[in-house]
Amino acid sequence: MYKVEKKNGNLEDYDKNKIVSAVIKAGGTKEEAEKVVSGLDLWLLTAAVNGVVKSEQIKVKGLEILKSINPTAAGSYENYKKV
Repeated sequence: MYKVEKKNGNLEDYDKNKIVSAVIKAGGTKEEAEKVVSGLDLWLLTAAVNGVVKSEQIKVKGLEILKSINPTAAGSYENYKKV
């Protein structure tokens, strides 16, 4: 199980459901959300250091994957995060 380092330094468990929820809220489908999670799972194999990855890195990589699957949902997610 991976841990996510939040901006404040706290660690929490990597939760795929949070990613699925964020993609769906941005306008993606459940299937697209699952593709983002699958891509992140593969990426985490090499990105995590001692089982820990920074939350910002997950956001950047997840957005990159989402852009390749559903650019409209990716744009909505980016706009939401800027607010």
